[in-house]
Amino acid sequence: MMRIMLILLCVCLLTGMQQPASPFRLISTIQTEAKDIETDRLGNLYVVTKTNQLYKYSSEGKLLSTLNYKYVGNISYVDATNPLELYIFYRELNKIIYLDNNLAYRGETDLSRVGIGQASSIARAFDNGIWAFDIADMQLKKLNKKGETEQLSGNVRQFVSSRLQPGYIHDNTQRVLVSDTTAGILVFDVFATYIKTIPIKSDSHIKPIENNLYYFAEGMMHIYDQTSFKTRSFQVPDAEQVIDVSIEKSRLYIMRADRIEVFEF
Repeated sequence: MMRIMLILLCVCLLTGMQQPASPFRLISTIQTEAKDIETDRLGNLYVVTKTNQLYKYSSEGKLLSTLNYKYVGNISYVDATNPLELYIFYRELNKIIYLDNNLAYRGETDLSRVGIGQASSIARAFDNGIWAFDIADMQLKKLNKKGETEQLSGNVRQFVSSRLQPGYIHDNTQRVLVSDTTAGILVFDVFATYIKTIPIKSDSHIKPIENNLYYFAEGMMHIYDQTSFKTRSFQVPDAEQVIDVSIEKSRLYIMRADRIEVFEF
């Protein structure tokens, strides 16, 4: 009798158990073959297609604007840290195009004409200037919109042993982060003075939000706390099909081969 009661109890427990609810809720799917995605602090999504078209979507996945300035070249990077002025980097041309919040042309800077031999990456500076990592002389450089050099790091080979090809730069008004897949994240102050290297090596974007660094690696989203130096991680939906990830407020943006998915979490 006792054995039967135990069996019935186990059956009741098993049938009553529910799988934990997913923290992610899919709110939009954008069917496109993208090569890059970026987000801004308002939650807007910027999509660069494989044919170098640029589209802007809301945080709900609604199309807002399309690039109406035809430029011959491959878009290498979109800096959207200022939602009112985007920096579009064409690495092969060593040039930056400036767009407004409707993706309309506002101007450009030919980096070759202002002392940058070959930029591997660029970023908007906190004062709307330009950060560029020049692989011609291995320096982090800060310029203003007039093309005048304001800060120089000196050759970074004195800090790292490998020759760098940084893919991303981020200016959070206090620190400038230069991300390289082989060396990690080089940290500078706003005067281009080297401080340290954080040993995070990821092919995906490093997204600084407040004091945390978000990045995708090995099927997981990782959160590195720059104060405690600890890393927390969480699984993203269908991680094996993920090409790149961005995160902004309560939104998770996942780029896959044929679509982009926007999740609320």
